[in-house]
Amino acid sequence: LGVPLTLAIAQHLHKIRPQTRFIIPVAPTVELSALASFANSQKNPAVQKMGGVEAKLLIPPNPETENPKFVTPTGLEVELITRTPAYDLLSQCRLCLTTVGANTAELGSLAIPMIVLLPTQQLDIMRAWDGLPGLLANLPGVGAAFAAGINWLVLRKGKLFAWPNIWAKQEIVPELVGKLKAETVAELVLDFLSHPEKLAEMSDRLRSVRGQPGAAQQLAEIVLSLL
Repeated sequence: LGVPLTLAIAQHLHKIRPQTRFIIPVAPTVELSALASFANSQKNPAVQKMGGVEAKLLIPPNPETENPKFVTPTGLEVELITRTPAYDLLSQCRLCLTTVGANTAELGSLAIPMIVLLPTQQLDIMRAWDGLPGLLANLPGVGAAFAAGINWLVLRKGKLFAWPNIWAKQEIVPELVGKLKAETVAELVLDFLSHPEKLAEMSDRLRSVRGQPGAAQQLAEIVLSLL
């Protein structure tokens, strides 16, 4: 769901703010061809569920100076950052769209404003949870069934999901849960981009949480639990 949803969101933003630059940091374990399949409606039925925005993968002739990118029929370009870690580029982002997992702790540690997306259009493919739930959801063969059950139970509780929110015991970064529509998320993104003071406030609150005693230890424990 992540690729088609974020492409659809970016498409809406591109229409209104064509100057906006979009990037996707790609994990070293993910092949670009596999990532591209998620943006192809013939290979991924979720594309139609999440807005119908498809994209083609373009590999530059000189990867040393250019990044590969997704390109949509309307001209939207999304750079794919394959070098890791991409903290230098992430730290320049005004706002990130992400989902649950240790990545929220990483973004929080960098004080990068974020919106956490938990689309529920297809519960059996949401498998980004940390710890035991994530391991069960990714088991071969039976992972989809575990994922659907775990997601239903976890989302039903309605608790805080992003690590900065968990540490703060309150929502300091927005968590959008449900059958998300790209237009609705794009409107929220536009509101933040149009009001930089809101982004600055979120960044300050992330720094405050990051500075609490034990935050570094908590982040280390999260990373270790994923190894």
